[in-house]
This record gives sequence, C-alpha cells and structure tokens, in this order.
Amino acid sequence: MSRRAVLGAGAAALTGAAIRPSASRPAPDWKALAASLDGTVELPGTDGYEVARRVRDPRFDGVRPPAVVGCAHDGDVAEVIRFAGRSRVPVVTKGGGHSYVGASTGSTGIVLDLRRLGEVSYDWGSRTATIGGGARLIDVYRRLGAAGRSIPSGSCGSVGISGITMGGGIGMAASAYGLTCDMVLAAEIVTADGTHRTVEPGRDRDLFWALRGGGGGQFGVVTGWRMGTYRAGRVGTFVLTWPWTDAARVAAGWQARLDTAPDETWSSCQFMSDLRGRLSVRVSGVVLEGAADAEAAEITRAVGREPAGATLDQRPHLDVIRDRAGEATRATELAGSEIFRQAVPDAGIAVLLEAVERRSRQGRPGIAKFKRLTGAVGRVAPEATAFPWRGAHSMLQWLVLPGTTDAAEVRAGYDWIEAGHRAMSQWSAGRYVNYLEPSPAVLPRYYGANFSRLRWIRAAADPQVLFRSPYAL
Repeated sequence: MSRRAVLGAGAAALTGAAIRPSASRPAPDWKALAASLDGTVELPGTDGYEVARRVRDPRFDGVRPPAVVGCAHDGDVAEVIRFAGRSRVPVVTKGGGHSYVGASTGSTGIVLDLRRLGEVSYDWGSRTATIGGGARLIDVYRRLGAAGRSIPSGSCGSVGISGITMGGGIGMAASAYGLTCDMVLAAEIVTADGTHRTVEPGRDRDLFWALRGGGGGQFGVVTGWRMGTYRAGRVGTFVLTWPWTDAARVAAGWQARLDTAPDETWSSCQFMSDLRGRLSVRVSGVVLEGAADAEAAEITRAVGREPAGATLDQRPHLDVIRDRAGEATRATELAGSEIFRQAVPDAGIAVLLEAVERRSRQGRPGIAKFKRLTGAVGRVAPEATAFPWRGAHSMLQWLVLPGTTDAAEVRAGYDWIEAGHRAMSQWSAGRYVNYLEPSPAVLPRYYGANFSRLRWIRAAADPQVLFRSPYAL
C-alpha cells in the first residue's frame, strides 16, 4: 500500500524543529513522519494546525502541541507510536477532546487525533457493533439506531467512544445494561512498542481488564472496539421539578426509590444555582421500553410532595438520545465527583444543599447532580473490570458552567468543587475517573482498590512512559 501525507500549506514548516534539539536528543524529523503516513501531519504554520489542535474547552486554546497527527487507519497509529519512541517524544491521544482537564492535548509531544477512525458497523447475526476508536457517541447512536440497537453510554454526543469506555461510561441505560465498558467484547489496541494487538477475555487479559474502567490515554491507543448491543425501542421520559424548600425531601425520596426502582428506569436528581444565583430542584429520567407515568408517580410518592411541574413523554430511542446529546458547541466546563456506597443521610444532604446555596449567594452557577448506580452496574463482579465502584448506590457530579474562560472564575469554580469534596468527605468513597479534576495528587481516589494493579499494568504496557500526562497512573 502506498503511503502519502496530506499536509496543509506552509509545508516548509516541516523541516523546522517544534521541540528544541539538544546534545542528547535531535529534533524530530516531521517531514519523514509525514512521508510515512496516509494521514495528516499539522505543525505550527500549516493551514490546518489551528483547527486540528483545538479541544472542546477553549480554556486550553493556549496549548500549542509541536505536532497534531490525524491518523487514517491503525497502521498510521502504529507508525506514529514507533516514530515517537525513536524520537523520544511523548504521545497524547485525542478522540472527542472532551477531557475536563485538557488531557487530550499537550505542549511537549504529538497529539494523535483519532477522529478519522470513526466507522461504525452493526452485525445482524451476532447483534454486535464494531466501532472505530475515534468515533463520537452521536455517530455511534445514529448508526446503531438505524438498526434499532444501541449501547449504554453517556448523553453528550460529541464525546469520544474510547475515552468514555475506558473510564466506565455511565448513562441512561446503565441500570438496565450496565456501563459502556461492560459491553466490550474485544478491543484493537496499539501499545507503546508500536505493536497492534487484539485484546479480549482469552488474550492479553490484564490489558483487557484495564481498558474497561481503568481510565484512558495510558495503556495504549485503542483503534477499535467490538461491543454487545441492546434493543432500542420507545423510551418514556420524565422531568419533575420542586421548589427549593422541598430540596431535602426530594433528595431523600429519590435515594429511597433507587432501592426498589426496576432496571429499565434510570434517573438523576439535580440541585442547581444558575448564572443569576436562582435555585432549582429537578429529577429527570427515562424508562426504557415503557411509559414514564408509573416511575414518575413512584418518585413523587417517595418524595411525599407533589411536584411543582411535571413533563412526561414517550418517543423513539434515537429521538431521546438526540435531545440529550445537545449541540456540539465549545464550552468551558469544570467537573468533580463523589461515589456513595449507600444513600447519603439527612446530615449529608443538608451539607450538600448548603454548598449549592453558598454558590447561589455568590450569584454564580453550580450544579450538584446525583446519578443512579444501582441495577445492572452493581451485578458485575468487582474483579471483572477495572471500574472500581461496583455495588455503589449513586454518584454525585459537581458541575460548573462559568460561561467564561476567565482564570479567576475558573479558580472560583474549582474552589467550590474542592469545598464540596471536603464537606462530603465522610460519606464519599471515591471519585469517577471520567470526571477528572486538576489535582494529580489525589489520583488514587479515582481507582479505589484497583490502583496498584492498574499501575503495574501501565508500567508493563508502557515502560518508557510514552503516553505521558500529569493524570496518568
């Protein structure tokens, strides 16, 4: 197969050094790399560089990688990794570019852009999906939806399939079918030595285990997945709202309902201060293959107060997905998380609500959102995958949408999240790795009892630390 490089204008920049040469390390030969690929190599000065280097959050627009390589196929991936190893240049992988901490870009190495590896196909005989490692969730949902199938995963359509899968993957079908990583049957991966491997239960078991919940960007580059699917029919949806005076009742009632809610239901319970500091309470959710009336009634009964507002509907699965996916716009988002093994008691709820009220008094936005983890997620054996929170009751997502990249507002948002961690520490068991925060010192909190094993697997898979990040194990 002939190899060619598609380069933007300004190709003379290929001969320049994006990383300063030294006596022990010559400048990478970007021109040679470009000639060896079917994909693109974008360097500072080429036409496509400014677009290629962007990630979703404009906070990281100041990060200027020495090269962004758009891979055309898994052969390109292997070639880039071998080049990086010879040149002693670190590699950062980008799929959807959604990392809350900017982990899908970097200023010292190659950003390996997988978005062209986005093909999705469905096998009617085995009812399995083959998904490119750079596919976006919305494309996965659309392609499988055309066949009346889906996978359990997140709601943001522009998120990359590999990042969310390697971190677990919590979404509206989790109670019925588990996490995204629970549907993985096999993965195609290029490891740090440039070797392409197919990992599955009977082959490379440690890697197969680590890729399902151990966090992305540190064990190798996943170029493709094979996953099981579920039937996607009509979905009941509900949104229930209450006044802030009922917030504690809503939290207690929603948590109590999780103990008996059927698997086909999933919901979240949100407490929010908006951009003007106004407080609101909302429980929203879905019922797979059914109407939402009964579940909305059960939640209302558990709360013990009629909602101030209720919206119920039933629509095709793909329509619900599209609505939840939202627009693929660039935005600054700050996130954090807590994992709760049991329902949070009244004292903990009071502390949580006070945290949201404090944000409101500042006239700033802040969200504390519980998400269900009971059901199918908890019936997977704790040792079966690297996801460490089997048997947990719920997860809390801290979320700040500051509407600006202003450093002071970003710092204030993270200060609020950190204060929330301290306030909830006696009830929290850990954190969810897909909601990373800029605090590498607390990495063990994301991995629980699996931390040591994951570090060992990473060291074996990448002994030279080619896949480098402040947030790697």
